[in-house]
Amino acid sequence: MILKSINNEKKVFLILILIFIVTEIIDDLLDHILGISKIHSIIQLVLFLVLFLIIARISLGYYRKKIRKLIPPELRNILEIIKKSEADRIMINLIGLMKLLKITKPTLKKRIDQLVYLNYIYFEKQGNNKYIRLTNIGNSILK
Repeated sequence: MILKSINNEKKVFLILILIFIVTEIIDDLLDHILGISKIHSIIQLVLFLVLFLIIARISLGYYRKKIRKLIPPELRNILEIIKKSEADRIMINLIGLMKLLKITKPTLKKRIDQLVYLNYIYFEKQGNNKYIRLTNIGNSILK
């Protein structure tokens, strides 16, 4: 209940403080149990890596939500259609996308150009056909 009234930046900051306190307590216990040794150094390194991964995961999730809000719905809709087609193992091209969205070719071209510029999609050429694929960035936006 208390966390609902706190904004996201403060939540991340509180979580980082808690993680830091817990790792310091564990480190202090290891100092008393093991003393200064190679094992202690290795455990400290592992704790640091775990802390780093937790912080990275929290911050990525936070920024992914912020970026998701910046993408207009019509562009997000295109990304979702491409993702669904990739999940169904169907290659989609501009004509197929135009039919699914029921929009004109110039409108679709403008939206596709924006997504390519943002590095969310790319074209994969197979024979005479060009298919639209999501990049890793485009894929992570939809998570």
